[in-house]
Amino acid sequence: AVSADLSVGDDLTLGSDSAVLNFGADSDVTITHSADTGLILKNTHTSGNSGIGAVLTLQTGDTDVADGNILGHIKFQAPDEGAGTDAILIAAAIAAESEGDFSSSNNATSLVFQTGASEAATTKMTLTSGGNLDVTGTIQGTTITAETAFVPDASDGATLGTAALEFSDLFLADGAIHADNFLMAACSTV
Repeated sequence: AVSADLSVGDDLTLGSDSAVLNFGADSDVTITHSADTGLILKNTHTSGNSGIGAVLTLQTGDTDVADGNILGHIKFQAPDEGAGTDAILIAAAIAAESEGDFSSSNNATSLVFQTGASEAATTKMTLTSGGNLDVTGTIQGTTITAETAFVPDASDGATLGTAALEFSDLFLADGAIHADNFLMAACSTV
């Protein structure tokens, strides 16, 4: 038992396959080794409906956060992969990146999701503080719902379908208005 600070100058090994690190006077947070799998972070608080789960906070020591600073970064890698070269580079990552200079009234931050194909992981998707999702690839799904509008990035800046991938039907509400303010007649097919 150590009742004060412990300083270890080199490696520290916990030899049990289910070794536990306890934190707090009442061991309310634990990190447990899960044999051949990884680590389990747990909040052992047992009072009902406390709303407190296990919390892992990544903090930066930066005292002047500027636009584009990384606040925290989780990286995924297979450094022991036998193929080497691209196979051992960062394969995916999630980063919290500031959207501007932080101030007393601003801490706008984006989550940047990075994936690799045959190189180190690069941005493929960003979720901004305003709820905007910027994607460099394809969004695919069974149904995509627009709550307010579905718009191109500029006037005459995007197509609806392609020469090879055509839409089958177009359904418009009765009384739908064309951009030139001509009433489009309700019809069963377009």
